[in-house]
Formats: sequence, structure tokens, C-alpha cells
Amino acid sequence: MLVPELVALSYAAVSILILLLLLFIYLVIRKVIENTRRANINLLKEKLSPLLLEFLTEDKITRNLRLHSELKMKAAEEVLTSYSAIIEGEKEKENLFSFTELHLKDYYAAKLKSRKWSKRMNALYHIEGFRLLSLQDDVLAIAQNPRASHDERVHSLRILASFQYAKFYTVVTGLQPLADSEYRNILMRLNEKSFEQFILGFHHCHEALKWAILDVIAISKELKYTYFVEKVFAANEGEIQLRAIKALSAIGYVKDLKPYLPLCQSGHWQQRMMVAKLFGSLKDPSLLPILLELLHDASWYVRSQAGQSIMMFPDGKAALQNVLNTSQDNFARDMAWEWMIKGDLYT
Repeated sequence: MLVPELVALSYAAVSILILLLLLFIYLVIRKVIENTRRANINLLKEKLSPLLLEFLTEDKITRNLRLHSELKMKAAEEVLTSYSAIIEGEKEKENLFSFTELHLKDYYAAKLKSRKWSKRMNALYHIEGFRLLSLQDDVLAIAQNPRASHDERVHSLRILASFQYAKFYTVVTGLQPLADSEYRNILMRLNEKSFEQFILGFHHCHEALKWAILDVIAISKELKYTYFVEKVFAANEGEIQLRAIKALSAIGYVKDLKPYLPLCQSGHWQQRMMVAKLFGSLKDPSLLPILLELLHDASWYVRSQAGQSIMMFPDGKAALQNVLNTSQDNFARDMAWEWMIKGDLYT
């Protein structure tokens, strides 16, 4: 009775061995094909590299620069990518962009329609790097495609922002919300005129987009946005208000101190901490006593920010020394000592 079972096992073992052998042969053939392809690309790169360099630097073009095959396009892509990382002259950059616009536009447009995610993403990276402005509509189609992956959508928006796409505000606000960090990375690429659209349409934006707008203002530290940020502070609460205070802290100016003074008594430690940060950036002498009170706050975060802000005043170290000498609050004294030490390290 065991014979049929042994025969069946033998057939199964032989079948597995055959499958493994076929798989091995397939992998070997694939590796040979890939190695051959890579060798051909490297040879083409050696030929194209000096020709492309002459074109970029001297506007010299020859018939050998015609990219009549996909392998040659791939080789040109790799050469141009390496050159784009090192060239600095405006003329050379313009030549690089014009060459890719003329010879590689259709190559990347086709890759954007590939079924493979990796090919579409690779195309997006090169469209951005080579500033292929003529492919804006193709990139927009990716951004608005409900089947596109999250990474594709984010990268497409980054490209459109870099290209200062005319209807960028409408595109962004019409899509599903992103994380505020993603919005921030995207908005940082906008020029002043394009960013103004988000200022004007602020109240119609998703909450995470509002946070990002305020964060970008904080990074820019532009005084001209003060009035707008103060209006946002007055009209909102919660996280938006906190980010507005952060932006004002970065700008280092407010028109009137009065609206911010009540935050020192807020029941939320986050508000007390952010107002301590704001007062440090303003450096108004009348605010030093308030910061010294916040140095005695129940929250470690508030005390730490108050200590840092006090050190931003000309006589801040002396004020902290006085706390160290006279305060009965051990926590306040510890924080005063900590920021006096940190202040010495940074000076």
C-alpha cells in the first residue's frame, strides 16, 4: 500500500525540482538581460556625456544627441541628472531644461501612464528636477486621479507648487485633505504671488491647510503678514490660535499687547507656553515681570519657555539670578539655573 504513496511523493519531488530549475533559469536569463541592458546604457552614457556637456556649456549640438531609442533616453536621463546636481550657471541650467523639454517630454509623459507605480513616481521626480513645465497638465491629472496613490498625489502637488501653477489654490482645496506637514512642504515652494491666494482664501481652507499656512508665515518671518495673523488669532481658538501665536513669535511684532495678556492666566498650558514664547520675541521690558511669574508656573513646559524667553532680554540673566537667590519655589529656581547655564553655552 505504500508503493503508490512513494510514487506520488517521487513525482511531487521531481515536479518541485523542475519548477525550481525553471525558476533558476528564468532568474539567470533575467539577470543576463539586465546586465546587458546596464552595459549598453553605460556605453551610451560614455558617448553622450561629453556631447551633453558641450551643449550645456557652449550650446553645441550634434546629430549624435538625437535620442532615438529608450536606452539612449535612459542614458541621457542619468547623465543630465548628474549634471543638474553640479551645474550652477543660469545659462547652463536653461540649456539643460530646454534640452529635456525638447527630447524627454514625451518619454516622461508616457511613463506617467505606466501601470507600474515605480515608473510613475520616477517620472514625477524627473519632471520636477528637469522643470518640464509643458507636462503640468499631465501632473495635474495624477494629482486629481482618485486611483493615484497618496505619494503620487503629494508629489504631484509639490511639482505644481514649484511650477507656480496658476490655479493651484483651487486644485489643493478641491482635493482630499493632507497632513499639515505635507501641506507645509508643498506651500514652501510657492512664490509670494501664489501664496497670497491662500491668505485670501484662508477661511475656506481645511484645518490642516490653515495650520500649514500659519507655519509657512512663521518660517518666512515676514512683517507684512502681521495684520493677517492677528486677525486669525482674534477669530479662532484651539490649534489655529496657537499656530497664530507661533507665527507672531517668529515675526517678533504685534500691534497691541492687550489681546495676548489674558493668555497668561489660561487654563490650557499650551496657551501659557506659547504666549511666553511670544513675549520673549517681543522683548518689551514691561513683559519681563509677567515672564518671571510664568517661570513659577505649574507646567514644566511653561516654565522652560518662560526661562528661555527671559534669557532673550538684555537683563534676563540678572533676572534669573534674582529668582535663584530669592524665590521659594524650587521648580522655578531649578529652571532659572538651567537657562542661565544654557544661556552661557550659547553666548
